[in-house]
Amino acid sequence: MLTASDFKGVYGILATPAKAGADRWDATDTVDLDETARLTEKLIQDGCSGLLALGTTGECATLTEAEFEAFADCLLSTVDKRVPTFVGATTLGTHDTVRRMRFLRDHGADGTMLGLPMWQACSEEQAVKFYASISEAFPDMAIMVYANAYAFRFPFPPSFWAAVTKAAPTVTSAKFGNPVTYLDCVSASEGKINFLPIDMMALAFAQQSPDTMTAIWATAACMGPQPCLALMDAIEAKDMDRAGEISKDILWANETFIPNGDFDEFSKFNLQLEKIRFNAAGYCNAGPIRPPYDVVPEQYAENARECGRRWSELVKKYSSDAS
Repeated sequence: MLTASDFKGVYGILATPAKAGADRWDATDTVDLDETARLTEKLIQDGCSGLLALGTTGECATLTEAEFEAFADCLLSTVDKRVPTFVGATTLGTHDTVRRMRFLRDHGADGTMLGLPMWQACSEEQAVKFYASISEAFPDMAIMVYANAYAFRFPFPPSFWAAVTKAAPTVTSAKFGNPVTYLDCVSASEGKINFLPIDMMALAFAQQSPDTMTAIWATAACMGPQPCLALMDAIEAKDMDRAGEISKDILWANETFIPNGDFDEFSKFNLQLEKIRFNAAGYCNAGPIRPPYDVVPEQYAENARECGRRWSELVKKYSSDAS
């Protein structure tokens, strides 16, 4: 099982590619498995250290059970244990999550990127108990806590990390995004949890704690992971000047992505904007957006397309730098 010190480099987050017509209410069998396999292979060949799937961007909430299993099987058989792969199993309750986890374990997942059940907001006691129960049920599978305070209506404070470290020993990483509490959370977990930031925040995390910031997550990898790889190479080399230059490029590409710079507003259209920019960048064919989350203001959509176009320029730039 992966421990906190095993997480290195860039963990690319996959879209769940959709077939034409997947945005219709009566669509069935919507997962484009050929594109799933192609994208998975391309991310590995282009240098991702690990893969994450079936979170918000992966449209986990809108897949049928048959689609969930078809996608996960295709992903995991394509990876074939070459890089660590964490697949989301977030549902509305513990029993359903356990059933999905059994499927993922049996098909070779290294772990799960797991959020809290979402029907009610959890108390801290409930949140800790939830992760403890999954840890007990699957002692050989690592858990990456999907620490999205907006999605799960839970703040993931340092006290939670202190408690979950003791109650759920298979929690060894977190998809994290709060630079303000980063050091407090690292301390609370006694170094047993690796807190992975998004690419845009990587430098801020590394400047606080260069020894513990060893890996990042990147939905942007579905537009091409090259800028993220260059950033992590610079951070690993402790070349913060170079990391700063790359970070400026990444921020430029994302300049139009968050609507009016308002993350609360972005959280209402998260997966839509991600898929739109993926398709605009041209690295993968993410396909249409599954309902009901396929509604988005046109100006937001155009701004996401601009992000994709800018990112594709960075992919060319950093591919040239690497060659």
